[in-house]
Amino acid sequence: METLQFVDCQNPILNGCSRALTIDEIVDSDMQKLFDRMICFAKGEQSDQQKHVLVGLAAPQIGIDLRIILVDVKADGKGNVAGLRLYINPEIIELSQETEDWYEGCFSTGNVKGIVRRPSQVKIKALTRDGSEIFETHTGYVARIFQHEIDHLNGIRFPDRVPCHESLHIVKTEEMPLYRNQGGWKDWKETIPQPEWKERMQ
Repeated sequence: METLQFVDCQNPILNGCSRALTIDEIVDSDMQKLFDRMICFAKGEQSDQQKHVLVGLAAPQIGIDLRIILVDVKADGKGNVAGLRLYINPEIIELSQETEDWYEGCFSTGNVKGIVRRPSQVKIKALTRDGSEIFETHTGYVARIFQHEIDHLNGIRFPDRVPCHESLHIVKTEEMPLYRNQGGWKDWKETIPQPEWKERMQ
């Protein structure tokens, strides 16, 4: 069985809208195995706290053109994770008017991180792996993860939402503890203009 891995940042699958699953597809045994493989892969990427810790995953990031995401509902934005959940065909059905700024990173943007303003609360609708419909409300950092991952399903990456050049940052792997844990993201000096980032993704 082929090992799951992140696709290259220039892969066109990251720029398109993914396909929703039917109930029959969801409950199929092969699809259930894929769900398990995605969870196993994500947990493996969470193991090194010195790096950018995975808090969410969208299927297109690993070359699967389907509307499936994983979200760690216990993530706090400081490297702590302990609650990965699977969501199929997720939709945001309510967004708060209140917004907040926080940093974001992504395994599909290279070493570019940045400050993104997003609604601070979301209500989502999705299907579970047994095909049941669920509704959940999330706030703060977890609400941000849902928005980030559902964006992936629509071909949007977080730098697309950061028009301010000073808010897109170049961050080396070894700088992540400073950037994330010590609040370095609030005043990071090494920046990149959005057009330059877009050119790199061609």
